[in-house]
Amino acid sequence: MNSFETKSKLGNGILYVTNLGIVFEAKTRGLILELPFTILRTFEVKKKNVLILSWDEPDKSQRFIFECKVEHAKAAENEIQLANQEFARKNSDF
Repeated sequence: MNSFETKSKLGNGILYVTNLGIVFEAKTRGLILELPFTILRTFEVKKKNVLILSWDEPDKSQRFIFECKVEHAKAAENEIQLANQEFARKNSDF
C-alpha cells in the first residue's frame, strides 16, 4: 500500500492506494472516501499537483468527482494505474 499526503475540500489527509482501490482519510475526520476499482472511472493529474478521481455509485445515475492537491500527483497517478491494472489482471475471467 502506498500513501500520499493530500489537501482537499474535505480537509488535509492521506490518500492510500491499495490493491482493491483508493481510500482517503482526513486527519481530523477519519475515513471519508473508499473507492473500489470496480466503480472508479477516471483518475488524472491536472496541473502538476492536482489529482482528480471520478466514479459512479452503483445505485445512482450520477458521476462523482474528488479533487485533491498532492505534492507528487504524477507518482500517485502512476501508483493508481499499476494497482488498477493488477486488480484487473487478478479479477479477469480470461
